[in-house]
Amino acid sequence: MNDTRSVKRPAPLALSNWPVRVKVLAIVVVPLLLACVFGGLRIYSSATEAAELRHAAQRADMVPAVVDYMAALEAAMVTATEGGDARQALTVFESRRTGLQHLLDVTPVDDGVRLATNTLIDFGQNLIDKISADAIDLRTRVMTYAPLLITSETAITGLVGADDERVRSDADTLSRAVGARGQMAMQRMLVNSGAELPEPLLRSAMVTIAGTEPATVTAMGGYLGGATEQASTLRSEMVKRMALLSEPTTALVGNPELLASQKITGDIAAGLIAQTTEDIPAAVARQADDARTAAIRDAALVGAAILVALILVTLVARSMVRPLRTLRDSALKVAHEDLPREVEHVRSDGKEFPVQPIPVHTTEEVGQVAHAVDELHQQAVMLAGEQARLQLQVTDMFETLSRRNRSLVDQQLSLIDRLERDEEDPDRLESLFRLDHLAARMRRNGSNLMVLAGAQISRERAESVPVTALVNAAASEVEDYTRIVTTGLPDGEVDGVVAGDLVHLLAELLDNALRYSPPTTEVRVSAVPTGNNGLVIEVSDTGLGMTESDLRVANTRLESGGEVNPYTARHMGLFVVGRLAASHGLVVRLRSTVAGEPDSGTTAGVYIPARLLIHTAPAQYGGRDDEPVPADAHAGIATALALEVPAGVPREAPAAAAGPATDLLPQRRPGASGIVETPAETPVAPIETPVATSVAVVTPAATPVAAVTPVAPPVETPPARSEVAAFFSPRPQPTETNGHARHAAADSDPDDAIYQKMLSEWLVDPHELSHSTDLNWKSVWDHGWSAAEAAEAAPVLDHTAEGLPVRRPGARLVPGHANGEPVASAGRDPEAVRNSIGSHFGGVHAGRLRAQETGGADFP
Repeated sequence: MNDTRSVKRPAPLALSNWPVRVKVLAIVVVPLLLACVFGGLRIYSSATEAAELRHAAQRADMVPAVVDYMAALEAAMVTATEGGDARQALTVFESRRTGLQHLLDVTPVDDGVRLATNTLIDFGQNLIDKISADAIDLRTRVMTYAPLLITSETAITGLVGADDERVRSDADTLSRAVGARGQMAMQRMLVNSGAELPEPLLRSAMVTIAGTEPATVTAMGGYLGGATEQASTLRSEMVKRMALLSEPTTALVGNPELLASQKITGDIAAGLIAQTTEDIPAAVARQADDARTAAIRDAALVGAAILVALILVTLVARSMVRPLRTLRDSALKVAHEDLPREVEHVRSDGKEFPVQPIPVHTTEEVGQVAHAVDELHQQAVMLAGEQARLQLQVTDMFETLSRRNRSLVDQQLSLIDRLERDEEDPDRLESLFRLDHLAARMRRNGSNLMVLAGAQISRERAESVPVTALVNAAASEVEDYTRIVTTGLPDGEVDGVVAGDLVHLLAELLDNALRYSPPTTEVRVSAVPTGNNGLVIEVSDTGLGMTESDLRVANTRLESGGEVNPYTARHMGLFVVGRLAASHGLVVRLRSTVAGEPDSGTTAGVYIPARLLIHTAPAQYGGRDDEPVPADAHAGIATALALEVPAGVPREAPAAAAGPATDLLPQRRPGASGIVETPAETPVAPIETPVATSVAVVTPAATPVAAVTPVAPPVETPPARSEVAAFFSPRPQPTETNGHARHAAADSDPDDAIYQKMLSEWLVDPHELSHSTDLNWKSVWDHGWSAAEAAEAAPVLDHTAEGLPVRRPGARLVPGHANGEPVASAGRDPEAVRNSIGSHFGGVHAGRLRAQETGGADFP
């Protein structure tokens, strides 16, 4: 049992509905975001460090300025105290002070460093001013300068605030060296100018200044290396000075040993100052450059990593999406193009062939799915091959069964023919006739079975067959042949190759028209020529009719050329007609007999292209011999539909094509009386029905005997309409053209009257009224012909129980004949009846033999 519950589909924005490319991007978007975040942080850290180091380099550039300022301050103080070029020293000091102030203004430094530097500048200037004005003594000068040395050390270490240990060590050594140089300058001023001070006070001041030497010497010795000669010299000279200062008996003023020791220590400090002053800015600048390079490198690495990740994601996505897209497109192509074409090839040829694989040759999941689709494709082709072989077997079975049935039916027909020739009882002979018709229908059903199986019925190249003979042969295949009325059939012939199938096709249409119309109505067979030398044979009934939608469906199935579908079993005739028409390039279309009235009946039109016709009288088709023939039957239909007749310009109907249009004298036409003569020497020769004939009932034989031919009730036969613009289109509602109503039998019931009223008269062409019998007779002698015509058209009102007309002797004698005396009616002679029926059977037999000789070897 099928599950009718609807399948719940995921939401459009659900994860399962995301495209593969989006899914791949979603897989890597989190790592990419994290990489971008951490890479950005790394780049920011490197950039920040580079910026800090750049600022540190700018601050380190102030260290030489501070050192030079302290040196200028020391030189100005010593020169002013000991004597010398004080002006030059003051000029240098002023220049160094201005430069330091400028750097302090433009360099971003910490508040502590800025305060210390400003203190150096302000207090140094104040000290120089006091010394220049000689406002303070030597001891005050020394005691005022000593704190400036400590402030300079603070400023130097603050300016070199780097994280590198080596740079910090260099900055500490530089600040100690500046302090040592200042201490040596102060001690030298005391030794050189301390005579004005008392000895104890001088010694106390020098001891106080020397109290900070151990820390300074230790720092410088650490920078120089504890085992180096300069470090040892610093330590020994410091011990020597401490010894001299601690010896009370040693004179300090002008002591050469003290001056020499102070000079040695000052020179070593100056060397350290010069070296570290160059190393510190260079080291800090180098670190800043390294930091900037590292920041650029990190940014490049992070960007490259993200770019590589994006490229990899793109490549992976494309490697997944492209095979999937190829798989999808190839699978759809296989489903909609390749597989139907291959199945059709296998069905027509019966041979299997390797399928073209999907161009996805990978071994991963997508490639495996592609291989699975290839397997499905191959299996489908194999199943199609098996189905084709099975269909061929079933076709062979149907064909064999049909041929055996046809053989048995042919034997049955031969036996019935012999029985008919030997039978003299009219009742039994009538039963044999019915058996004969039933056997013919059985043979047609066998042919239908062969058409259903798709078997090709072999058709030898035979002689052409007249159109009238084709219609008569088709009528002989149906049971109620007496209800068939033909009109407007041309004198042309049909190629013998298509004649057999055309008879079969017309028989199916006639059988359908007779089956779905009241038994008291007639089925009209007419022909309409087309402008491209083609011919349309139309079968019209006044039966149940079809709605517009049913007509469209039926015409679609006819146009498909007999395609096997679930409706084939229920519409076997439609299938057979479509397949037979498609096999010969014929076109069959259905329409309502009266436009807009589905209940008016159905008209089936069969278009025969000019290539299948042999025109005995080309003028009757209204075309030229050199007129191009359409490429196919549909082109002929289009040509016929495109032809329009100008208003007021009458076109000659096929009935009048053979003679002048202006000749109003009576034209004798063979068979105008409805009696078709059979040549005595060739009794089986086909009789060509005239183009415009009176209504004649088609008998089962193609060549009936005139004396015993049953005649249906007379019907006014309108000429075939010549306007082909209405070809395969509903005709307008007919109007009553005669002054009296038509009636088929004397005892017509009300239903029969309704159907009689609905009979189509669309074949009447108002321009053909000039050929009416009432208008054509002009002389006294012509009234004789008119009387003969009226006698021939006299209705037969009595019918047998089986529907056959009852002929009355002398009912069709022309008035004024040689034997004009009334003859008393006598009873029918049984021998005469037997002879009449025997003659009728002979005509039927002759017609069938003739049909077999003229391409109807396999007439259904």
